Amino acid sequence: MIAIDLLAAVLPHKEPPEEPQRGICCVSGAETQTIARKYAILSSFTSHDVLRAPLSDRVGISAWRVLANTAPNKDAAKRDSRPLQQSHWICDGKTIEYLDRKDLRRKVIVGPEMDIWAGYATTSYKKHGSLLAPVNTNDRQVWLWETRVVDCSDREQVAETWRRLRDAQDAGIHRPIIEALDISPGYIPKVGWRVWRDFEKWARPRWLSPLYQFLTYLLPSKEELKALQAEDPEPEPTKNICQLPQNEQLQF
Repeated sequence: MIAIDLLAAVLPHKEPPEEPQRGICCVSGAETQTIARKYAILSSFTSHDVLRAPLSDRVGISAWRVLANTAPNKDAAKRDSRPLQQSHWICDGKTIEYLDRKDLRRKVIVGPEMDIWAGYATTSYKKHGSLLAPVNTNDRQVWLWETRVVDCSDREQVAETWRRLRDAQDAGIHRPIIEALDISPGYIPKVGWRVWRDFEKWARPRWLSPLYQFLTYLLPSKEELKALQAEDPEPEPTKNICQLPQNEQLQF
């Protein structure tokens, strides 16, 4: 099973533009009912390496429904949107949920409660995550972030990394600094030399890993942090939104 199968099961039924014929689907590589590839994959498509049968000129009906899926734009004057490319999403073959960044953060940190699922996170809003998103079963929790596969199955590692990143934020280390692990000498006194030294020592072996980069992307924005501070201007020093207590609901 691939992500295409899960997504096709929940998308609205749509009649194909031509009579299907048996053939090899360029996306899945499987022999199935197909139509001409041009209806799903345009000539501008260049990521042929993600196709399992790139030389086939046919595409399966399920793959066509997913890749050609559109939704009416809220602005009637604009062309239809492509929600599977323009949103974060998670799908279990029964429902598909389009996520904003806060929803995505919660799914990643808490973990989806699904037996089988595929999930995609995007920053460019242009790519077909359905072509690469891995299918998860049991305790496996692997997300596709653009074209990077991020394994979040080790829940203790996810929790610890998230806590460290949020502690760094609370100490005044901004997200761009955390992401690049590069700080100007003039800014170090605002954070504190020992604070920066300890964080940099922990982060240096990890900062290029998919998990570190993905969780850094999910960190709260300046606006979210301001809102949190307004709600709780004097948080307890040992308890912040990055901690994952077993018996308490997560705060984001």
